Amino acid sequence: MKLSRRVTETAPYLFHLIDEKRKAAQERGIDVISLAIGDPDMPTPDFVIDLMNEEMRDPRNHQYPSYKGESDFCELVAHWFKKRFGVNLDAQNEIMATIGSKDAVSHLPFVFIDPGDTALVTDPGYPAYEAAIGFAGGTPIRIPLLEERGFLPDLSSIPEDIADNAKFIFINYPNNPTAAVAEESFFEDLVAYAKKHDLVILADNAYSEVYFEPEDRPISIMQIPGAKDLSIEIHSFSKTFNMTGWRIGFVVSSKALIHSFLTLKSNFDSGVFMAIQRAAARALGHPNAPLFNEQRTQLFKKRRDIIAAALNDLGFRFGLPRASYYFWVRIPEMYSSSVVFCADLLEKQGLVVTPGVGYGPSGEAFFRISMTSPNEKIEKGMERLKNFMKGL
Repeated sequence: MKLSRRVTETAPYLFHLIDEKRKAAQERGIDVISLAIGDPDMPTPDFVIDLMNEEMRDPRNHQYPSYKGESDFCELVAHWFKKRFGVNLDAQNEIMATIGSKDAVSHLPFVFIDPGDTALVTDPGYPAYEAAIGFAGGTPIRIPLLEERGFLPDLSSIPEDIADNAKFIFINYPNNPTAAVAEESFFEDLVAYAKKHDLVILADNAYSEVYFEPEDRPISIMQIPGAKDLSIEIHSFSKTFNMTGWRIGFVVSSKALIHSFLTLKSNFDSGVFMAIQRAAARALGHPNAPLFNEQRTQLFKKRRDIIAAALNDLGFRFGLPRASYYFWVRIPEMYSSSVVFCADLLEKQGLVVTPGVGYGPSGEAFFRISMTSPNEKIEKGMERLKNFMKGL
């Protein structure tokens, strides 16, 4: 069987491998607790499900959808964007529905990359960024995110010729896996840098609504003057309303860039089920949405405090997450490999966390803990981590 190099030369997806290792451990009789994957454990809120029930019964929603997104979906997203970020968007030209944010992440590189081209990607970073560049025939150039810089890229460290030849840069703030938050000044510098080097910015803002303090409320790159003409920002309903299985997101950008993405996407799929589009967009302005967001924030703050207290007691080096679902933690000094550390933790205590190297070479000295498990599982997981450390 003659398979393409896209398949034969691409490593299996990180979280698929983790899931396989979890299943194998369970088959060996190990009682496993997983704190590895960022899938919210709480259900989609009832008010969203009620909206979906209404939309499911509307006959107009059971035809082929618009490739770009239904007009009322785009109008409601534009209204939310203005209220949330203070940015005016042309609903019919500057917004496009996607089949979740990963749909945008994995397909946008095809808009810009021809075989042999290069693109900049932060390291560590969501593994799908590099994979998508490779699938499009390009070569990713990694830009390290260092702890001493607050896990923000040092743009001045990128050689001029590399920046000039790159097609785009992937960024993600609030960041997975480091939980770092970028300030307005960073986005201003990034937009100026992109203008200088003729780069497009692909800004993954999937965690825009997952933060813990008002002062850490994430911004949109679209708030920066001139950003819209050279940026595409990616949003997701998965984290905002615990809708991971629904597969609904959107991108915002200039008319020209949206049209370019639409040209590609209309040849790949037939759009998002209209009932999901309309239910998701109506949820943005639903009167129950603020209460849900506050309750979720309080839930994750409690989980954050449980994990932080355990890590502090054990002497781990980490930063307290300001946003997203994750802790980015230094592996113990006696380990030189995040994979070996995570494998030992699974075998000896049945606790699954994510090796940092899975997000890129700069993550080798770290592991990631996700807060998307029930409180009792998190508490048990921290007890297992304590027992593991006692045995070292």
